[in-house]
Amino acid sequence: MSQRLYFLAILMTVASAAYVNDWDQPFNFRCPDGQVVSYVSSVHDNRREDRRWEFLCRTVRQTHSCTDSGYVNDFDGPLVYTCPGNKVMIGVHSYHNNRREDRRFGFYCCDVQGSTPRDCYTTDYVNDWDGKLTLAVPEGRAVKAAFSHHNNRREDRRWQFQICAL
Repeated sequence: MSQRLYFLAILMTVASAAYVNDWDQPFNFRCPDGQVVSYVSSVHDNRREDRRWEFLCRTVRQTHSCTDSGYVNDFDGPLVYTCPGNKVMIGVHSYHNNRREDRRFGFYCCDVQGSTPRDCYTTDYVNDWDGKLTLAVPEGRAVKAAFSHHNNRREDRRWQFQICAL
């Protein structure tokens, strides 16, 4: 596919995304069976000291043996999570605490039939403090891990992701 068509496809996909939470509210997002997370976006509001999140999914082969990590970080603490075994990310759940002005996160991960994550790399930070977060996962790849750290002065998190070929 030409670069121009790829860019147009990304724009059309992004235009159809919608926030899964309101400010200070929990969310529980999970891709449908046979799909993995393909796009993550988030905006920060300094007055509310929170983020709104949106996700998109891409069809892959059958997903199975799914797990829920439970919450993997404490408020104000680092988040370091890798989907176990050959699993990749198919969803995220989170809740916000107004006193701490932070979120706890958990992840849904599944095996993709006939696929083993390989040729993985970790992204640079996909957001700056208080800035828009954008992660577009390339075709044929999936999110394997998420990393973030919180800053109490800025009351925000910076994020990185590990992306693998399927």
